[in-house]
Amino acid sequence: MKLALAWRFSGYLTGDDLEVLQTAGKYAWGLAYQPWALRCLFHPLVFVWPILKAAHLAGARDPALLSWLGTVPAAAVSTLSIALLYLLAKAWGFAERTARVAAFFFAFHWLSLGYGSTHYPRPISTACLLGAFLIVSLPDRGSSVAAAAGLLAAAAFAVRWSEGVVLAPLLGLSWWRHRSARQIAWILGGFASGALLFVGLTDELTWGSPFASLAEFFRFHAPENRPSYPIHDQPFFWYGKTVLRWVGPLFLLLLIPAWRDRRSRPPLAIVAATVLLLSLFQFKQWRFLQSAVPLLALAAALGWERLRAREGRWRLLAAAALLLSVPLGFERTWTLLSDKSQSALAAARYLAALRPAPRVMALEQAWAYGGRIYLGNGPAIRDVPPARPLDPAVIRQAAEGADAVAIYGKDSSPAVRRALAGLGFREAARFKRDTSREVIVYLPLAPP
Repeated sequence: MKLALAWRFSGYLTGDDLEVLQTAGKYAWGLAYQPWALRCLFHPLVFVWPILKAAHLAGARDPALLSWLGTVPAAAVSTLSIALLYLLAKAWGFAERTARVAAFFFAFHWLSLGYGSTHYPRPISTACLLGAFLIVSLPDRGSSVAAAAGLLAAAAFAVRWSEGVVLAPLLGLSWWRHRSARQIAWILGGFASGALLFVGLTDELTWGSPFASLAEFFRFHAPENRPSYPIHDQPFFWYGKTVLRWVGPLFLLLLIPAWRDRRSRPPLAIVAATVLLLSLFQFKQWRFLQSAVPLLALAAALGWERLRAREGRWRLLAAAALLLSVPLGFERTWTLLSDKSQSALAAARYLAALRPAPRVMALEQAWAYGGRIYLGNGPAIRDVPPARPLDPAVIRQAAEGADAVAIYGKDSSPAVRRALAGLGFREAARFKRDTSREVIVYLPLAPP
């Protein structure tokens, strides 16, 4: 299902997803792309690069195919997470049926199904963290096993820096299960070793200095340097205020009966700790909370178990919850993916097919067009920051000397159209796909 959704919705959501793909393409076949200096390249090089390299060696050149292949790691590893959650539920003493329901709930939650159908890295870091939680939930089998949990947590940290906060609830779970300071020490040792390997060595090979990307991350987010992101800069309590949106009504209702079961306290404590720690970051998005979803599914499954154990209408409610989880999760997933940049990708295909090929393009929010994956290494791309409406002076400067201009229809205005007409541009095509923003392409009155 994830791979089918990835093929159906081939666009990009924020540019972070395209960043993963272009980074892998840079090392797979020489794509003209420079990764962001604050990114550790562990995820695109270890998980995505091998697939794209093999596909390119086999002769694959179609950007849609290459982009789709780039979603395979997230789809595969996030599906592995379903099995890991089932094993975690069994390790915590859940009944067989309840463990399966927890895995089922997790599989169809929109954060799991939706982002598992994309290039984003957090489905993979979530799997790493689930593996770490599973290891510390098993009977203590020695120092090397405990160190493996730390290694997995470090891998999650290398995939995305903010996942490092989950080390705190991981240590809390270890203490709750074993009361062993020795195991805590080995987890920390494993984490340190993993950070040296997954971050230090990767940065040495890619950026030329160990932990260069981590240092850049802290430099970039220093108060005097950090840029403002008005849409995503949110107050501390934002995740709590929007809990209905990211948790979903079904899980919230099931948590009511679950709360009376003491087994729900550990997963909910991990969720609370994760959300509180991530709330310390001013930049917030719901996709950052993916590592909390499997623990929520565990608690929701206990609520389902309590409903099913009762007679009459309570059992019907349990059956309804199980059935409703699929359409509810699928609807939210479809809504999420429908906002991907389908219209801009249609415009990118149009631009790539022009003959003679444009040498210079001015594109509003250039990542939406698939960057170098769809447009190739040839043309110079001028990125126009989105604004509603666009500043005619900005458009005039970006379009000067360009062979093609593409902007969002909603960001256009009579002043923008006059500015483009004054430079000799005419509207050549419009593209509208799904719920993504309509794109208008302008070309010179005479062929370039």
